[in-house]
Amino acid sequence: MYVLGQMVAAVKPDGQVLDLQVIRPNPVVEVDGRVVCEIDGRPLFVMADAATAAVDEHVRRGLLMEEEVDDHDVREHYTDGVDLIAAYATKRRRLPRDELQALRALAGSCAVRERCRLRRLRVR
Repeated sequence: MYVLGQMVAAVKPDGQVLDLQVIRPNPVVEVDGRVVCEIDGRPLFVMADAATAAVDEHVRRGLLMEEEVDDHDVREHYTDGVDLIAAYATKRRRLPRDELQALRALAGSCAVRERCRLRRLRVR
């Protein structure tokens, strides 16, 4: 909440703040629009939920006013399964162990699709 407070204080009164959040359901790996597997989003949702609660508290206290909300899909594209596995080696979320062999065998492009929420807030 400290960082959020600093951010809000740095914005001029009546200025806008954009808040981008990952939201449930869990992200999925797709090939040609077909779901290959689901990624456990809990490690990221724990942090995202805390950040959302902090923003919501600022809204409740009247420091921020929520003006608009847009829920949408975000897709991150990978060259192939090996590229996907390498990218996830350093992330909090992990690909399912029992799917690694199948993912490694993906020779063509694949994508991770996850739900996100963009909120436009105004500093009061």
